[in-house]
Amino acid sequence: MKFFIVLCFLFCLANGANILVLENTASPSHHIWIKTLLTALAERGHNITSLSPDREENKIPNLHYIHLEKVYEVLYDANNAEHTEDMDFFSMTDMPPTAMYFMWIEYCTQIISGAASSKGYQELLNYPDDFKFDLIIYDYIIGPMFLNFAEKFGNPPIIAATAFYSASMTTNMVGGAISPSYIPLPFLTFDLNTFWGRVQNYFICTLDHLIKTYYIAPKLNAIARKDFPNGADLRDLEKRTKLVLVNKNPASDVIEPLLPNVIPVGGLQIQRNKGLPEDLQKVMDSAKEGAILFSLGTNVQSAMLGKARQTEILEAFRALPQYTFLWKFEADELPVKVPDNVIVRKWLPQSDLLAHPNLKLFISHSGLLSTQEAAWFGVPILGLPVFADQFDNLRMSMQAGVAEQGSIGKIERFDFQKLIEKMMKDPKYRENAKIRSLAFRDQKETPLERAVWWTEFVLRHPNMTFLRSSSVDFGFFVKQSWDVLAFFFFVSLFSFLIFLKITCLIFRSCYKKKKSRKSKKD
Repeated sequence: MKFFIVLCFLFCLANGANILVLENTASPSHHIWIKTLLTALAERGHNITSLSPDREENKIPNLHYIHLEKVYEVLYDANNAEHTEDMDFFSMTDMPPTAMYFMWIEYCTQIISGAASSKGYQELLNYPDDFKFDLIIYDYIIGPMFLNFAEKFGNPPIIAATAFYSASMTTNMVGGAISPSYIPLPFLTFDLNTFWGRVQNYFICTLDHLIKTYYIAPKLNAIARKDFPNGADLRDLEKRTKLVLVNKNPASDVIEPLLPNVIPVGGLQIQRNKGLPEDLQKVMDSAKEGAILFSLGTNVQSAMLGKARQTEILEAFRALPQYTFLWKFEADELPVKVPDNVIVRKWLPQSDLLAHPNLKLFISHSGLLSTQEAAWFGVPILGLPVFADQFDNLRMSMQAGVAEQGSIGKIERFDFQKLIEKMMKDPKYRENAKIRSLAFRDQKETPLERAVWWTEFVLRHPNMTFLRSSSVDFGFFVKQSWDVLAFFFFVSLFSFLIFLKITCLIFRSCYKKKKSRKSKKD
């Protein structure tokens, strides 16, 4: 029996793949999402090497991190700040969509600069060329950064994966068309029910493609040329992508068409039923009138709010003693005495708190991962969006009847208190949240199981092409049928001109005949 167990163990090891992961996006939430997938793959015997701006304090078996140590440093310097606490994220809350978009472009270029100057990048570059990786997974949200490593390591198959929900951002990699008439550009919110909204969205979608193709991609290529002088153009390399794992679920975000190699795995990061610590379990069990969780996520921290906003929030909580508030607050001090009904912790187990039946409301920044967790566990959201996709996530939650919007930039205690009371007392929010939860959960397997299966599918079929759309080889104008529309336009114009010419000739002929008859009569 022991011999059989040893043989099974050795068999698992023999079938384990070497996987290189390029975590290109500087965001703790993106890291949390992809780490969940990498941990699951490592538990199945695969050996993972991840090039990442983030790193883990606790070692995970079979998962090795190479740190891009300069990325966050460059990002903070770019904002004239030494620490995230000094960055005024809240000034972004009233920023127009186009300004938010160009801030996103600047964010991407700073990540590129920081990653390329990191020792971690050089460490991976110094790996021997004959080092065997069986698969590359990369976060594609800011472009095909460092995909020249695919050539260095013998062109293993490539999977794109991101913690973001947009499938429209996969067209450069796997094909398909952009549909700005009914699919908004991520990070921006235009009313596509109006003609002007569609005009704006069409313009910004086209601009986004042009910027990525002719601004960001050349920047990436310029960096790559220093170390890969004979390397392929990154725009060509990303077209070798076999599969895309996108953090998407139709129960909670934009409905859009998916190619068969774009796999929705929305919510794979959700950790279920791990159990609360004993002290928090007692707090939640005793919250008979309801508990409320308050967290602004990982990028924007409550410590950044400033004393004035912190005071307004605490006074709103103090005025609602019937409810228990749990506030994820990263600093050591608050400006006023913490009310008895408020529990402040630097870290809170978000999923397990949302899973508790007494958790009645989630005051959130409306980041995608938090929105998905609230949707999974059926908890309404009081949204305080700050930047990027948070406004869009909240808009879709409000359309589903599970959320209301507040203002974190100009928070005021009495308005905040009234909004909390409204959502706690009106049962429609929880009823709609339960409906959304049932739709989100009703799947034949968990999103994480699906992601692992498809990852191993690519390992089993590294040379497969049957899922590849020929549209990935088309240029933007052909893909959007602009060439066909131009053809129809010119044919129509030519036909109109011929018709006009014939009409003019007929008119002139008739006029001459009429004039001739008149001359004869005279």
